[in-house]
Amino acid sequence: MRVIHAADLHIDSPLRGLSRLGLEGAPVEDIRLATRRAFQRLIDLCLDHEAELLLLAGDVFDGDWRDFNTGLFFVRELSRLRESGTRVVMIRGNHDAESVISRYVPLPEHVTTLAADAPETVVFEDLGVAVHGQSYGDRSVMDNLARAYPGRRSGLLNIGLLHTNAVGSSDHANYAPCTVGQLVDHGYDYWALGHVHRREVLSQEPWIVYPGNLQGRHARETGAKGCVIVDVDDLQISAVTQRDIDVVRWAEVKASATDAADADDILKGVKDGLQRALVGADGRPLLTRVVVEGATPLHEALAANPEPLEAQIRAIAADLGSIWPEKIRFRTRHPEEDVDLGDSVELIAALRGELARLKEDPESLRRYLGDLEPLAASVAPLLDRRPDDPDAVAEHLDAIESLLLGKLGVGAPLDLGAASKGDTGG
Repeated sequence: MRVIHAADLHIDSPLRGLSRLGLEGAPVEDIRLATRRAFQRLIDLCLDHEAELLLLAGDVFDGDWRDFNTGLFFVRELSRLRESGTRVVMIRGNHDAESVISRYVPLPEHVTTLAADAPETVVFEDLGVAVHGQSYGDRSVMDNLARAYPGRRSGLLNIGLLHTNAVGSSDHANYAPCTVGQLVDHGYDYWALGHVHRREVLSQEPWIVYPGNLQGRHARETGAKGCVIVDVDDLQISAVTQRDIDVVRWAEVKASATDAADADDILKGVKDGLQRALVGADGRPLLTRVVVEGATPLHEALAANPEPLEAQIRAIAADLGSIWPEKIRFRTRHPEEDVDLGDSVELIAALRGELARLKEDPESLRRYLGDLEPLAASVAPLLDRRPDDPDAVAEHLDAIESLLLGKLGVGAPLDLGAASKGDTGG
């Protein structure tokens, strides 16, 4: 028997942070439809491998649908599994909780969505499988849902389906928190987790797995993305294999300016990094964030006029082919600015952790910005826009991080890529 486990599809979520300059000559249609095409690849994989069961561990959608097309696309793709006999069990996560998705289309009969009011178990007698799980009723679920999951069903392969921050990741809101020990204690054979967007195997006895999200959507979701194939023989898990099915890949390319004698040395480091990233993309279109960093005597020259170097970096990428810099950041500093951070380390870590959380939790960002509403309303007519627009601010959180660290006076990197274009989000 073969089971495929995926999570955090975020269907129709746009790839973020892209500018027209950064996408010159890029396969725009592939990028625009990346989350849809990744899901199509997931369905193809189920068919090619004759999977008996597909598990979707939450955040199938990124939020309420703009229109019914998102739901209809999802149904059409799932319907392809009907003739193959592949059953689908899914739960809702924080982005597609019952309170979030207002539109509704009926799902095919071979698809089961587990309830949100309490943990639920669905048993497939012909497969010898019991799937236990619970959906989110609201976007913010702070209770430990796993604690109420039922005990294992004897004589069956037991799978837990859960959308949770089981690793205490600061990159994601701490929803449905639990511990690995609590999951192990349930006696299930496999825990199919969602919510954390990076691949991670938390345990092999039993298997507790984050498959990561299906398609990277911005510069912080780098590397291979996809799902997990679980092979089962005689109700025993024989293999757990990661499978890459992303359509477009993201990478961060860092080049040190510390030992650079001139701009050519920096460009050589950038080119080497771009070439390595391109090889790692396995033939996929590659979107990169290029970061030039380090303490260097060239800092003042870069700060005064970064545009020529930016243009040369984009030219190098264009010559390599199939790689497009999403943004180019200059985070250099003068060598004399290197200081001992001392007691500031914990403060810096907390600041970065909170900003990372805001990047993944739009509702928390909106609450922060709510305090600025009176001021934002008064200056909006002068700016011809709202400076507290959450979507606009979210695009500039990296620049905000650099600005705040600089204000702390700890030798924080200067983000010239943002400063050179007035890229402050405010």
